[in-house]
Amino acid sequence: MDACGVCGSDAFLQKGGFGADKLPVVPGHEAAGHVVSVGDDADADWVGRQVAIYYISGPADSRWARAGAENIGPDIRRMGVDLDGAFADYVVRPLSTLVPVSPALDAATVAVATDALATPFHALTRIGHVQPGETLAVLGLGGIGSNAIQIGKHLGARVVAIGRSTPKLELAERLGADVLVRSDEGPDAVRRAMGDQADVVVQCVGDPAMDRFAIDIAGFRARVVLVGTSLGQFTASATDFVWRELSLLGSRGFVRQDIVDVLDLVQAGALVTDHLTASTRPLDEANAALEDLGSGRVLRTVLINR
Repeated sequence: MDACGVCGSDAFLQKGGFGADKLPVVPGHEAAGHVVSVGDDADADWVGRQVAIYYISGPADSRWARAGAENIGPDIRRMGVDLDGAFADYVVRPLSTLVPVSPALDAATVAVATDALATPFHALTRIGHVQPGETLAVLGLGGIGSNAIQIGKHLGARVVAIGRSTPKLELAERLGADVLVRSDEGPDAVRRAMGDQADVVVQCVGDPAMDRFAIDIAGFRARVVLVGTSLGQFTASATDFVWRELSLLGSRGFVRQDIVDVLDLVQAGALVTDHLTASTRPLDEANAALEDLGSGRVLRTVLINR
């Protein structure tokens, strides 16, 4: 392991969000490293390669994997949840979960690309199907939502950034947001500020109240994509969806190809990661990194294995 990002899913794990039966486990799923050993001499050419790590493994012949949805299914195994993860010096992974990086990139950049970029890319392209000229509303401007901003702009959307933090709204503007709105002004104010209907709303906050907020600001025939995870519940009625022909969609992580695609965009200069890699800590400060995240002081801390 060379680098591993610390994100909201790690805090969710720590609080028992994936189930108490998953604990104890070594966290870490947003990772980059280089191959030091392989199990078969036929794969020796992998040794020394810089790789991004796809944290999910499962049966390649499952109905979901065959359909390109290797991120779901009853038999998947998640590094850092179901088995020990990348807050460690070494991990053992199937070669099928490794994404070679060439030319080489900074390890912290590769690490954050595997989740902080790949997750919103998956939500906007494979689930939300954002089209050029559509209005995309991004609710929550943290480590996932901030990148939904720049990916949405790359896809040709008009992007509305919705958040409470002035620094995060300023970051959203730097990343290309066309409209900035404070969420604490309420759904009506957001709709007025947009000046147009939201065709896609991506909800990146782990808060059921924000799930309801996303439904409230969506326009006719809009797609509401939930990315932020919460164990809490929100209320809705059939008329919320029928009268507007609204679609409510869940987006779970990403697939291996999403990592390939976002790394290509980083290599091409179309996506940036400096806002995600500004805070780093050595591997043995993982607990402090989780505290940094919980305090809201950082979008991400990247653990560096020196």
